[in-house]
Amino acid sequence: MKKKIFWLIGLIQFSILLSAQPDKSAKEQYLKEQLLINDPRDHRAETSLRATFQDSTWNDWQKRTGELPPDFDSLPSYYDLPDPLVLDGVPVTTSSQWEQKKEWIRKEYQYWISGKRPPAPTNLKYTILEDRYENSVQIQKIELHFGPEGKGKMTCELLIPPGKGPFPVYLTQWTHRDWAQIALKRGYLACVYAASDLKDDTWNYQALYPEYDFTCLMRRAWGASRVVDYLYTRSDVDRSKIAITGHSRNGKQSLWAAAYDERITAVVTCSCGTGGVTPYRYSDPPFCTQTLDDMASKSAHWFHPRLRYFFGREDKLPVDQNLLLSLIAPRPLLIHYSYVERQVSPWANEQCYQSVKKVYRFLDAEGNIGIFPRMGNHALAARDVERCIDFLDVKFGRKQIPWENKTFYDWDFDSWKANQGASVRTGEVRPVYLSGVNSVQDIEKRKEKIQRNLIWLLGNEPPGVSSGRVAETHPTRVDWMDQILIRPQVERSKLIKIGPYTSMGDHLPGYLYCPLPADSNKKVPVVIFLHQYAHAHGFTLGYSSNNCEYNTELFQSLVDSGFAVLAIDMLGFGTRIEEGSLFYERYPEWSKMGKMVADVRVCVDAMRTFDFIDPDKIFILGNSIGGTVALLSASLDQRVAGIAVVSGFTPLRKNTYPSEIKILCHLHGFIPKLGLWADDPESAPVDFLEILAGIAPRPLMVIAPEFDRHANRDAVEQTISSVAEVYSIYGQKENLQFETPMEINRLTNDMREDIIHFFQKIIKKE
Repeated sequence: MKKKIFWLIGLIQFSILLSAQPDKSAKEQYLKEQLLINDPRDHRAETSLRATFQDSTWNDWQKRTGELPPDFDSLPSYYDLPDPLVLDGVPVTTSSQWEQKKEWIRKEYQYWISGKRPPAPTNLKYTILEDRYENSVQIQKIELHFGPEGKGKMTCELLIPPGKGPFPVYLTQWTHRDWAQIALKRGYLACVYAASDLKDDTWNYQALYPEYDFTCLMRRAWGASRVVDYLYTRSDVDRSKIAITGHSRNGKQSLWAAAYDERITAVVTCSCGTGGVTPYRYSDPPFCTQTLDDMASKSAHWFHPRLRYFFGREDKLPVDQNLLLSLIAPRPLLIHYSYVERQVSPWANEQCYQSVKKVYRFLDAEGNIGIFPRMGNHALAARDVERCIDFLDVKFGRKQIPWENKTFYDWDFDSWKANQGASVRTGEVRPVYLSGVNSVQDIEKRKEKIQRNLIWLLGNEPPGVSSGRVAETHPTRVDWMDQILIRPQVERSKLIKIGPYTSMGDHLPGYLYCPLPADSNKKVPVVIFLHQYAHAHGFTLGYSSNNCEYNTELFQSLVDSGFAVLAIDMLGFGTRIEEGSLFYERYPEWSKMGKMVADVRVCVDAMRTFDFIDPDKIFILGNSIGGTVALLSASLDQRVAGIAVVSGFTPLRKNTYPSEIKILCHLHGFIPKLGLWADDPESAPVDFLEILAGIAPRPLMVIAPEFDRHANRDAVEQTISSVAEVYSIYGQKENLQFETPMEINRLTNDMREDIIHFFQKIIKKE
């Protein structure tokens, strides 16, 4: 009897265990989907750049290990950044809780992103390879040995200023010796170490520690700690002032080094992008930064192969860069980058900065975190290096140099709401629903109410006047930022730059690409292009099936198909970053989305003034947030003849993940009034069903990729199904085209061809 009971208990336990195991078939499906959207390019390089010690490529690693993606269904989704001050769902309020959270971050980060690093060796030895003087500066070249059989090596060069010391330390990679030279003149003991592409002594560390799978950047970060081991043996080193800095990939490893080694007392990271200060959640195609997929195909050796599984599911990643940077608190940290460089998102960087600042505030050290956005390309100039050393001097108490943390996207809904006071009342507007309509007359009556509610949401646009003459500007009068952004160069076209003195609307510039010949004898259709969340680049860059690249191919295809293309930077993007930074201080009753929609309206106005543009064939193509702007604009402006959007919306009233209300209001500050319904979305004044109905029966193409994590696919499909009924009532159901490709949120080559064909059909039909 006892045997039967034990057998029954064992069977129950085994059944529970089986039911708790993740479904392997689901993981295999995840892998198939991953391979479908992955960049197909292989990563082949010399031994030091292998994906892992054993594998040349990511695909090699996956096949060798047989490791499948995680059970994504069991992982929570965070559209915004995971909160560093929450532990197991409980707010962190004590120092002991924070220590627990730090250990959790370190462990999770090593598992998913960096690979596991070995403990510090205890057998450090060093040899002085060179010891000389130049202009009273002592130059020493040191070779460190450590680890199994002393086979671990790290070479470093010290530039020691005259005097007894102890000196503050400026630690950087071999690549940045010229930076070290500047720091030397500022009184720092400058130390460069061989952990960069130029000279890398860390390439064999994984072979020395085969039980540890730490990747290239973590190996280099671990190597930096071995240099600190040595610096701690020197009497001329001020241990309280050891700063590390680096640029690009070296900026990444500098952050990683400081996060895991608290003996590093300050960090300056420069233009380090994704894997540095740019969160992975804001590094997918809509943000036009370097994606996980791109890094895994080009630089597979930087990160652990597991990270690539989160391409297209970045919101499922348990840790993100804001958590890593939080490990540096309360030590001084400076985030430095150019806000228009190619693979950077200034908005995403600021989201990281604001999140990490909460930890500094919690530790009563808010003044120790800084942000330094500069103008320029990826590479640094001496003025930038000097400014970064200014930060160190201030934080090390060496000098009193003025310092200001500059931000462009300092948005907070609660502050906005408090400033509005009683001027915003939800009772001023009653929601409009589309249920029960069964005739064109019913729809038209609802449209009037829909437009009123939509205009109310967008805020009070200040009174203005129409622009004067819109025409091509003189080449010398274009914005100098356009030269830095390197606008798309389209062959077989005439480019008309609209700018100062002859701009659109209220000094709105634009690039009009026209098919040849561009003359008044032949009227051509025009497509107004509205870009995605490309904060640094505006309309310059897009993201296709393979890579972040210029929108040249998209514009070229449209021009070759007979369309003119008008491209503008939307408010807060590209050349208009600074224009959007103080918007609500300047226009407290308006909204950024209201301004964007107004800009589209003046684009339509402007296109109707060009003799060679067909005023009845003005189309809009919008991608991501540009798609949202396109839909709102077309719903309010009947002059738009046709609209195509890619990943343009997710319903407002569906209280599902992701919340479109919180995205448009709380996260980006585009439509502040929407935030009044964040807790009661069903009562929102309008939804995209009503907005799209406002476009009917005009031609509308909606592309909603199957794997778009920025939208609730089922809710989008339900909306389109209801919109299709509206088009049917008009007898124009064929004017609504809906596609759900097996893709993520990006405008691919196949989509581009479908969009062009869609616009061409409209023209032929007319």
